[in-house]
Amino acid sequence: MTDIHFNKEKGSQLKLFTPGPVHVPERVLKELAKPNDTHRSQAYSEMHQIATEGLQKLLFTKNECLIFTSSATGIMEACVRNLVKDDEKALFFSIGAFGDRWYNIGVTNGKNSVKEGVEWGKAITPEFAQEALDKDNYSVVFIQSNETSTGVYNPIDEVVPIVKDTGALICVDATSSMAGVKVDVDRLGIDVCLASVQKCFALPPGLAVCSVSHATFEKAAEVKNRGLYFDFIELKKRSAKHQTPTTPPIPQIRGLTTQLDYILNKEGVEKRFERHEQLGKRTREWVRDMDLKMFPEKGYESNTVSTISNSLNLDIPKMVSKLLEKGYRIVNGYGQLVNKTYRIGHMGEIQIKDLEEMLKDLTEIINELK
Repeated sequence: MTDIHFNKEKGSQLKLFTPGPVHVPERVLKELAKPNDTHRSQAYSEMHQIATEGLQKLLFTKNECLIFTSSATGIMEACVRNLVKDDEKALFFSIGAFGDRWYNIGVTNGKNSVKEGVEWGKAITPEFAQEALDKDNYSVVFIQSNETSTGVYNPIDEVVPIVKDTGALICVDATSSMAGVKVDVDRLGIDVCLASVQKCFALPPGLAVCSVSHATFEKAAEVKNRGLYFDFIELKKRSAKHQTPTTPPIPQIRGLTTQLDYILNKEGVEKRFERHEQLGKRTREWVRDMDLKMFPEKGYESNTVSTISNSLNLDIPKMVSKLLEKGYRIVNGYGQLVNKTYRIGHMGEIQIKDLEEMLKDLTEIINELK
């Protein structure tokens, strides 16, 4: 098996087709290397404001956008800690490993948590959502838009309005789709829409971002024991000054401003969404042409990460290793799907040409291993 060791001089030379972290473009790496002022300086506040205003445009929202020094899991926990009172019930929709994670966050924080899940590979349909919501009264509902483990995209445009009709707050984990798939926060009425930046944003790990509705802040102010590090109210107070309560990774925020400028003003948001749609479609065409099988139920496949069933009973670690020799990294299945599936990430700055080159090598390897 091929081992890729730490490269002190050059860093990783692999071309990443993973569900994250993904390849970071050179223009961003150059921004990360620039010197910065302190996180309480005017210069930082100006940069922070540029980032949050850019996020509002990306998410089509007037809601306040917050920046967290954590992975997306940090904001997932923040939603639980800030929004669920002790005498309330929270509903967690789950279609895979990260839906299960959010439910476990609720349980480990002592919240009255209910999980409604479907078989991995399937999506939360409007019918399923309505049936689940009719069973009880829930104050907050949690759902993934894009489930990274199964490669399924939930039809949130249809499900979110059903949740909103119950009066519950709705939190959407868009970790592996934000900046790659359009989500119109204000049109849907999403209360918290969250993600980390090492996926479709094509930034190094270390930051998570979210939009937060006025109703969310109002609810959080009523909840006891919100904690300290992820307290929405304290974050909002500092955000008014375009700062964070504690020291953030300033270079990553500089990188975020650079990427948002590129997405909004150079590539264009709609063209970016179209490119990710084309990448997803092309990967599914390749799967069909190779007589392989997608893991997700037809019609609910992700445009940012393709999870492919191991229908040929391939030695997946060996396949991944052989592809590493070609300079590309894809990954095995996640959790209970290890060796049953493999995943190709096609997000961030990947172009169709890049995908075609990788798929050509992968095709040869699969044909050898059959």
